[in-house]
Amino acid sequence: MSVPARVKLVENGPILEITFDHPPANAFDQRASRDLDAAFGRLCDTPALRCAIVTASGERIFSAGWDLKAVAAGETGEDFGPNGFMGLRRQFTKPVIAAINGLAVGGGFEFALHAHIVIAVPQTEFALPELQRGFIPEAGGLWRAYRRLPASIANELLLTGRRLSAEEGQRLGFVNRIVPRESLMETARAIAGQICAAAPLAVEALLEVARAVEAAPDAAAFKLMYGDLPARRRMRESDDFLEGPRAFAEKRPPRWSGR
Repeated sequence: MSVPARVKLVENGPILEITFDHPPANAFDQRASRDLDAAFGRLCDTPALRCAIVTASGERIFSAGWDLKAVAAGETGEDFGPNGFMGLRRQFTKPVIAAINGLAVGGGFEFALHAHIVIAVPQTEFALPELQRGFIPEAGGLWRAYRRLPASIANELLLTGRRLSAEEGQRLGFVNRIVPRESLMETARAIAGQICAAAPLAVEALLEVARAVEAAPDAAAFKLMYGDLPARRRMRESDDFLEGPRAFAEKRPPRWSGR
């Protein structure tokens, strides 16, 4: 029996609309991550497509990120595709708008941090609870949080897992606009339309220059993180690394051993 697609695509003229569709939490396992990265490949490789809007089905959760139930069930590999989990190692050559319709947790927040423009409904909350699950945000959210938010706020969010409201995100300059739920896609499409009215080569050149002048390019950051960092290696090889997902799947507090 075939598995239903967890990422739905619609071409709306020059705009590629990508919808996470894996209820109830729009979580991402290896297959869903590969599908999402393929969608971004379609965006970048199709000249007629100029911009993407990424949103999710349902009214409560944009994405809970990594599918910890799949991890608890034994999916511990990292076959997420050539650009890593949720395609978040990919350098977007065309603008990506995140239309956040609810909770953006873990990889959901990491995705929003990677998007060029963030539109959110008032009920949106962002969180990076990885430390409370036994690991760290490894899809770019760790350093992108420090780029997009004040360091003290990034420290608090990362270390405690507390949620960032849409209002606070807008006040800090991370969220572009907060709009009623019924206006979310209309607003995103209007912004995408303005982007598509600009010269396509100029848009790609702008994104290229912006990437080049960033203080710490993503490629270098990923290479450094996946290099020989002793504390990270101990974390990945520990019993605690699997205890967090198991506790989440079993709906109980984790029992950390520190080994």
